[in-house]
Amino acid sequence: MKFSLPLLTALLLAVLSAALPTTTPSPVLSARATIILTPSATAPPLRRDNKFEPSILPVSLNLPTISIAKPSRIPFSLNLPPATCTPGFSSYATPGLNGYVPADACNALWAYFPNFAAAIAFSVLFGILTIAHLAQAIMYWNGFCWVILMAALWETGAYAFRALGSKNQQSSGIALVAQILVLVAPIWVNAFAYMVFARIVHFYSPTRKVWFFSPSILALIFVTLDIISFVVQLIGGGMAGPGASAESQRKGLDIYMGGIGMQEGFIVLFLGLVIKFHRDQLQAERFGRLALDKIGGWKGLIWALYGCLMAITIRIIYRLAEFSAGLGASNPLPSNEPLLYVLESTPMWLAILVWNIVHPGRFIHGADAKMPPSWLSRHLCCCCRKRRCDECSGKLGHAGDHHRLADNSELEDNQEMNPISKSQRGCPSLEASSNDNAREQLRLRPPPAADNRREVSPEPASYGVHRPREFLS
Repeated sequence: MKFSLPLLTALLLAVLSAALPTTTPSPVLSARATIILTPSATAPPLRRDNKFEPSILPVSLNLPTISIAKPSRIPFSLNLPPATCTPGFSSYATPGLNGYVPADACNALWAYFPNFAAAIAFSVLFGILTIAHLAQAIMYWNGFCWVILMAALWETGAYAFRALGSKNQQSSGIALVAQILVLVAPIWVNAFAYMVFARIVHFYSPTRKVWFFSPSILALIFVTLDIISFVVQLIGGGMAGPGASAESQRKGLDIYMGGIGMQEGFIVLFLGLVIKFHRDQLQAERFGRLALDKIGGWKGLIWALYGCLMAITIRIIYRLAEFSAGLGASNPLPSNEPLLYVLESTPMWLAILVWNIVHPGRFIHGADAKMPPSWLSRHLCCCCRKRRCDECSGKLGHAGDHHRLADNSELEDNQEMNPISKSQRGCPSLEASSNDNAREQLRLRPPPAADNRREVSPEPASYGVHRPREFLS
């Protein structure tokens, strides 16, 4: 009898199951047994395609679903003050009387409580000097005195705005104007000192020079340098004004200190020229080279000049010491108002007062008082001005009945009486003015006397050639 292999396997398993104790088979083993014992009805195909499904049943695990809850975030907030200097800011202070706040507050425009009485007193004092200089300028008829008038007027305005700021300490505009005026007003006093010295040299010096500088060049150089210093200080003072940021104030103070440092450097150079002129004048007076009417006047003006420059120097040293350590709490100078009136206000008041006491118009007057034009102004004058005809207000050289050859010949004959200097020969405007003067003198000259011994023979009637008229003297 022949048995197939699957049948023998089934019988063997039946015997073993009878011999072993009876147990409940697990579902997994039953499934496996079912799979093994079930004979295949057909032979497996050589190639699988989509018509045949896999013979192994899919197994699924019914695992419990684990749900993870999302974490709940607790809201977090910081109650920080605003970033600007407004109520609620850490360093903001509530303004008190007249808007005053401590100097360390972010809304502080003044480093102290400004003294109203002191500001009013100095504004009145500078106002008196302004009125006095205006009266003296009119009395002595000095046009260049407008410079010292501007200095006194700016100082008056500086302390007038300071008085206003003491009553309204939260106004940044009032504080800025008061600071700018008090910082740059001394520049005008310095410029006036330069201009006065140039006129002293022109009026009193026998050579009308200091070293090799003429008065006009001297005034042009130092006034130009003073303007440069003025611009630098104005920029620095504007950047370091009240209400500016800390970075802007630091840069502004550096620029301003550079400007007043330049100003003091120019004063030192200028003082060297003043000392040179002083020594030359003493030597000329000792050897008798000075005119009798110009012996004593220059000394008072020179000593007034020394006093003015010394007062400006004291003020500059104070400002350099004040701003060199910054505006922080470690520097006590910016918050000391009495020191401001002692080392800033008083020296500048004396620097202006000295020119009231020794006014240049009292000593420099007459024909030599007027400054000659400088080389630069002469050349600019010659290039810009046009020659004009007095009778028709037209350019000289145009066609007209009043332009005759005889006039030109008369002017040529009269050149010996009115010679033209070398400085005027290249300038059309100066030549025109000299020709006009010569023409006026010819018109006003009296006719020759009747008893003149020289006789003029009449020309024959047949002589037709034109000859210039000859004037007898």
